[in-house]
Amino acid sequence: MIGLFDADWRTSYPLDRIIRLTDLGKIDHSRQYAMSLKGEQSSMTIGEHARDRIVSHPLQLMPAQPGTYALHPYDDEGSVKIGKTPLIAWALCFDGSIRIVTPQGVDDGHLWREGQGYVLMPDGTVQAVGEYLDYCEFDTIDAYLAHEIGERAAKAVQP
Repeated sequence: MIGLFDADWRTSYPLDRIIRLTDLGKIDHSRQYAMSLKGEQSSMTIGEHARDRIVSHPLQLMPAQPGTYALHPYDDEGSVKIGKTPLIAWALCFDGSIRIVTPQGVDDGHLWREGQGYVLMPDGTVQAVGEYLDYCEFDTIDAYLAHEIGERAAKAVQP
């Protein structure tokens, strides 16, 4: 499932031709990357959005067990609620990360905290998923909800 990276509406590159993505820093107010390809002498410059599309591209999909959900905390008239979206698969991505796949796509269509968040597992536990989250586990969804309420309360107190 290597797939293609569409650089624009006319040009596609097989992902297995990409050798390296080098961060060039900010150029003209946006982060730029040099993309080196096998068989090419020079590299091409791509933007941050294109880089994010490349690294989150799934190379392999593994089915998720029924009863696995991406969790979405949200505020509802002064209280915190938890929305759930079913996971249909786990994706091993181009950058080596494991990401969730829902009917909306990888990382829930990129709405799921950009590759990190919490997943309700079939056994009822809630697991932290993503490279930027400290690993933690909650025994129940109610324990996770209490955590989210505490996080929001702590942020509200900060100046």
